[in-house]
Amino acid sequence: MAIKVVIGTKSGKSYQKELSADESEALYGRVLGEELNGETLGFSGVKFLISGGSDSEGFPMRKDLPGTRRKRVLITKGLGFKGKLRGKRHNGLRLKKSIAGNTVYEKTHQLNLKVISGDKVIEKAFAPAEPEAAPAQE
Repeated sequence: MAIKVVIGTKSGKSYQKELSADESEALYGRVLGEELNGETLGFSGVKFLISGGSDSEGFPMRKDLPGTRRKRVLITKGLGFKGKLRGKRHNGLRLKKSIAGNTVYEKTHQLNLKVISGDKVIEKAFAPAEPEAAPAQE
C-alpha cells in the first residue's frame, strides 16, 4: 500500500509526496522519532526525522505506544486529546481515545517527516517549473 509523506521544512513550508509500494516497504519497521536518510525517498543529501503519522482509518500514531497495534487508552493530555467538553474547560479530565502504535507498517496511510538537514534540496525538488518564454513576433 502506498504511503503519503508530508515533508516539513525549517522555513515552515510543507510538501506532499506519495510513495510507491516499493518505496513504502523501505519505511516499514521504522519508529516515530527515528532519523531517516533521504536516499530512501529519492532525496540525496537530506536527513529526515519521523515526527508523526496516521493509520488507514485516520487514527494518529503516538510515540509512547510501541508496536503496530491500535489501542484505546486513557489519556489526560497530548496527541489526540482536547481538554474541552461541551465548550467548557475541565481540569483533570481524562478521555479514552483510540490511537495507533509508533511503528510504520502496511496499514500506515500518512507519515510526517521533519527536515533536519538539506532544506535547499527539498525546495528545489518541489519548485514549480518555469514556463518557457513565448517567441517574439515581428
